[in-house]
Amino acid sequence: MGEIRVPKLNNNDSEYTLLEWLAADGAQVRRDDPLVTLETSKAVEELVSEQDGVLAQLVRAGASCAPGQLIARIGPAPAGRPERVPTSLDSADTPPPSEPVAVADGGPIITAPARALLDELGLDPALVAGLDVKVIRRTDVERLAAATGGSEPSEKSGAHHDGGQTRPLSNHQRAVARTVTLSHQTIPAGYTAIKVDVTPALTTARALTRRLRKLVGLPDLLIAAVARLHADFPMFFAELIDDGTARIPDQPRVGVTIDMGTGLYVPVIRDRLAVPDIAERLAEFRGLAQHGGFTEAHLTGGNIVVTLHHDADIIMAIPIIFPGHACAIALTSPQQEGERTVAAIGLAYDHRLINGRDVVLFLQALKEVLETSPEGL
Repeated sequence: MGEIRVPKLNNNDSEYTLLEWLAADGAQVRRDDPLVTLETSKAVEELVSEQDGVLAQLVRAGASCAPGQLIARIGPAPAGRPERVPTSLDSADTPPPSEPVAVADGGPIITAPARALLDELGLDPALVAGLDVKVIRRTDVERLAAATGGSEPSEKSGAHHDGGQTRPLSNHQRAVARTVTLSHQTIPAGYTAIKVDVTPALTTARALTRRLRKLVGLPDLLIAAVARLHADFPMFFAELIDDGTARIPDQPRVGVTIDMGTGLYVPVIRDRLAVPDIAERLAEFRGLAQHGGFTEAHLTGGNIVVTLHHDADIIMAIPIIFPGHACAIALTSPQQEGERTVAAIGLAYDHRLINGRDVVLFLQALKEVLETSPEGL
């Protein structure tokens, strides 16, 4: 008899949501068949079967579950149906386990957590039919609510007062809040910015776009340049272990901020990739951000972050240093300055690991690469 237990998916959450069962209770499954999806505060993870057998679900869709918790068994066809293990959410008024339901014939499927949020926000389920996804998850409903400004909430959303209303924050936004709070509380941060003539870099990006027939931009070149500096500036990629020790990674792993209106994500580009490969990876990340397709594997393992600020009116941005990182780099939108195009590149840094002189040298090295030899990245 095999057991399906919840793995530890990240360090931010003490429990996850069992989003939906991908195989029916009592179904015959084979090794590597997808069984269930779990929603963390950052992503959706899929668990697969490790053996052939018959699935016995022990926890209902929509319930909370903790790392290590038993949620299913796989074994030979049982003589009788196993009893479901009660969860912390079970009560007299808790509905029985239910499969996701379709909005209409041929319409998208709504998972239990997504359906609960629709009810909580008082949104018409028919609205999700316009979303370009086959399965409506909680993150899709959050995106819909943000796009529509939300409709009149149900009693669960909160009381009305002074002409306003309350709205619960999503798990993802609460995770962002925890990260930002921890960063401000624990990291003695400094900040320095440098003006860079990005005219050569933009010329290179346009040439690559024409040659490769895929969009290449300044962020792709900057990410490549940051990874290139790993060998000369290893402390900028370091992790502080304790007050007297830092761990130096052997490879750069550059996180990059992606926000397509569905929440802030920081997927990671691993190792040193060529600029065309970086451009392809960022395009993939943007697609995943739109549809809530990130997994923990996309979002973990970074050792430096590049934050992107595309709005044409943004001239300076001070990024958050992620706990466990030494610094974060901010790229603002290029601005016309006479006959050249310039951009501010800022660096927030952990003063326990890096000093101001090192920051100046790092930024000057980035500036030199982008101004004199971007075609070599």
